[in-house]
Amino acid sequence: MKYFFLFVICLLGGAWFYQWAEHQPSYLLIVVGDTSIEMSVWFALGCLVALLVLYWFAHRLLVGGARGVGSHINRLLIGSERRAQRQTSSGLLSFIEGDWRPALRRLNRSVSNAQAPVLNYLAAARSAYELGDQQQANELLAKAEKADPTAGLAVSLAQARIQLLAKKYESCAATLERARKLSPKHPVVLDILRQVYVQLNDWEALEKILPQLRKQSTLSTEELDQLTELLYRKLIQKAGNSDMPRDAVHSAWQKTPKHLKGKPSLLLEYVDILEREGEGSDAEAILRKALQSDWDNQLVLRYGLLKNADASRQLLKAEGWLKERPGNSALMLTLGRLSMRNKLWGKARDYFDNSLKIQGSPEACAEMARLLAHMGEHELSTEYYQKGLLMTADTLPELPMPHH
Repeated sequence: MKYFFLFVICLLGGAWFYQWAEHQPSYLLIVVGDTSIEMSVWFALGCLVALLVLYWFAHRLLVGGARGVGSHINRLLIGSERRAQRQTSSGLLSFIEGDWRPALRRLNRSVSNAQAPVLNYLAAARSAYELGDQQQANELLAKAEKADPTAGLAVSLAQARIQLLAKKYESCAATLERARKLSPKHPVVLDILRQVYVQLNDWEALEKILPQLRKQSTLSTEELDQLTELLYRKLIQKAGNSDMPRDAVHSAWQKTPKHLKGKPSLLLEYVDILEREGEGSDAEAILRKALQSDWDNQLVLRYGLLKNADASRQLLKAEGWLKERPGNSALMLTLGRLSMRNKLWGKARDYFDNSLKIQGSPEACAEMARLLAHMGEHELSTEYYQKGLLMTADTLPELPMPHH
């Protein structure tokens, strides 16, 4: 009703205004060059009002249309981004599961609308490599670096992992050296470098990064200790195979950490090289000092096998150890061998016999058998050879045997 009364009032008001304006004289002249336009003032006002109304309608139509088109475009763009996100998520899941072909396809499809295309490129590169397409993998890595110049470290690590899998160790080392310039203490970079240097037998390079590995690596303390022992054992071996082994091995031993010098594996490597180079006296002194500080059966057996040392002095020293370890089978075997070197056949036989009584071993049986054979006791020698042979074999199954 309100709008109806408003309409009636406007209609009546308009009729009254028309009647009033018709009896009011008015005149409007517009001259443009040679053209003149005459009209009443009221008609001109009506035209102006009509133009304003048309402008208002046109403006609303254009703005509304633009908003509608923009809304439609946004829906299309948002929809494509969502599809890209779904494709990327699906591709990454396939990548984690090791399903390389669908991972590569989905990651490549969604990369143009992905929020972080570098992730798509990196995972797709690894997938391409796993499918045997090395060229595509390299191309994807190059695209990853272009997509995000700040992701140089991630790209280098992805490339290094691929090179490591492909056993391209020299290229991998070069890639990792570039990565170290970006992040010198990155634990993953250091760990892959460790693997590469081990494969390349580049022990000097590994020695340089060992302190950083101890600080930054994800390896356990036990694994780091094993790596350190392997490193210095390999350095000692390499020194022993050099052109000047005596000087090189002494230098390598001096660089070896003090806590490793008592490790039997390293000590035996060092002693073997010294003995090979004719430095039996030094080898004897090193073994003797090591046994005095920390007894080890491997070392005492090696002490009895030295060739270029003073055998009589060795025997006296070893018999001194016997007072502290009268029931040590390895020491008895070493004493028997040292007695043999001193041509004390009877004493050697007693020591071998005592070693076998404490704990039989194939070595003691063989030494006793060899000694008895040279002493003319062939039948007894054969028995000891048979005992030693049986000791070297695993537990034999019960089988029927022929009777005489």
